[in-house]
Amino acid sequence: MSSHPGVRALLGVLAPCRRSSEGAPLDVAGAAEAERRLGIRLPSDYIAFMETYGAGSIGGDSLLIAAPYSASGGNSVVGMAELFWEQAPEHYSHLLPAGVSADMLIRWGFTEDCAHLFWLMTGEDSDAWPIVELQEDGGPFTVHGGGFADYLRAWCTTAAETLEFMHWREHDHLVEQGLNPSTGLPWGV
Repeated sequence: MSSHPGVRALLGVLAPCRRSSEGAPLDVAGAAEAERRLGIRLPSDYIAFMETYGAGSIGGDSLLIAAPYSASGGNSVVGMAELFWEQAPEHYSHLLPAGVSADMLIRWGFTEDCAHLFWLMTGEDSDAWPIVELQEDGGPFTVHGGGFADYLRAWCTTAAETLEFMHWREHDHLVEQGLNPSTGLPWGV
């Protein structure tokens, strides 16, 4: 069980999947490299989440949570932050409120309804960083206090149905077996 109180509370509403135990250690192993590349300390509740769950999605593909670092880039915090910073001047800067610049945001995930999820770097203490939702279509820039684990717990408890976490290894395993990861059944059934 996690020693972080926010992740312990999250465990009450969202169980890790069966592949979390094998994948989580591999995912959290990239944390030091992510911190080195980004020049920050990742929030402790995010690290505790990676130790417990690993990278993956909640509610099918409703909310994706990236691993800290992947050598191939892609859906890692480092890869998504670098891509956002590269694209922000042309695509996103006009969506940011006064006083918030793209370099203050570190993207850690996204939702199926096109919300990018970030930490808003408001100071040196990463555990105090709020979570920001930025709608890709120009919708609201929404700030959520409480941090990463509190945001996920609130997200899970406001859903109409019971949500499940799926580690990316479980997702890939189901796809390799010809099964739809959302249902566990063959595609088209």
